Amino acid sequence: MNTESNKAVIALTSNGKNLALNIKKYMKCDVYVNNKILCDNTMPVKGKFKEFVGEIFYKYDYLIFIMATGIVVRSICPYIKDKTQDPAIIVMDEKGNNVISLLSGHIGGANEMTIKLSDYLNSNPVITTATDVNNKSALDMIIKKIDAHIDDFKQNVKRVNSYLVEGKKVGIYMEENYDIDTRGFVLIKDKNNIKDIDTLIYITNKKYIDIKHKDIIKLTPKNIVLSVGCRRDIDSNLMYESFEDFLNKKDIDINSIKVVGSVDLKKYEKAIIDLANKLGVKFEIVSREEILKVEDKFEKSEFVKKSIGVYSVVEPVSYILSGENLIANKTKYKGITFGLGRLK
Repeated sequence: MNTESNKAVIALTSNGKNLALNIKKYMKCDVYVNNKILCDNTMPVKGKFKEFVGEIFYKYDYLIFIMATGIVVRSICPYIKDKTQDPAIIVMDEKGNNVISLLSGHIGGANEMTIKLSDYLNSNPVITTATDVNNKSALDMIIKKIDAHIDDFKQNVKRVNSYLVEGKKVGIYMEENYDIDTRGFVLIKDKNNIKDIDTLIYITNKKYIDIKHKDIIKLTPKNIVLSVGCRRDIDSNLMYESFEDFLNKKDIDINSIKVVGSVDLKKYEKAIIDLANKLGVKFEIVSREEILKVEDKFEKSEFVKKSIGVYSVVEPVSYILSGENLIANKTKYKGITFGLGRLK
């Protein structure tokens, strides 16, 4: 099954189909309906309904069911795995009076989608997650918003969210400014002045935490661009060893790396490709034409210019891929050069 949309709306009745097509006017989505009510812009629900749900369950990020909640619960039950993997499940009645966030409310985005659909349809949003009911933010929502790494995800999210609901003091300190919902948290401005905080959420790209508290949970945003330049056919082991040393010297957590970048001439450089693969991130290429537009901003090398047609590589690449936010100038190793940018 091929689909360009990440949302599917499923209906089994004529009224449900009409509502689904109304939703399709509001947002890009695939609409599945009972074979008997097929029409333009819809696709058939094939075979037994529960088996059909299994076929599409992990092909979409959002599944919007227009039918009774009981049908949906029984149909999705065999396919549910984990809150970090399951799609957002939203249920609504065929008149669109109520929109229910049923599964993956925070990480999956079901709560947010429920609000959007309710606003569009002028419906009643039904959200039952404890933090939302108590008009507070949630740790998993913050993690999703800033695309952060956290150790022991399930345990820490459950603990912090329960603390918020219970009214305990959960502090949050950010090394950089992030546009996040901090309702219910105590926003810490001075990390050296922390009083009466039960748990501290520390949002940082740094490898080492320079703060003292009895209970610290570190969130590491994946927003660092690593740019790489190297000699042809450099050894992959040497590349990784140099990379680790570079991160240690710059005090950057390895979980911060969002993308590895280089100039177009290095598109097939094995050591850089191996590094990106080991980190599990994208390897992005910047053309020399793009570099030429910004190269005057950085230190120039006549040798590099004669070799590849531009004065420098790693600093322009970090600058371009990060949206003009270079955070570390080039650092040279034996046949390898690194640079850093931070996505805005």
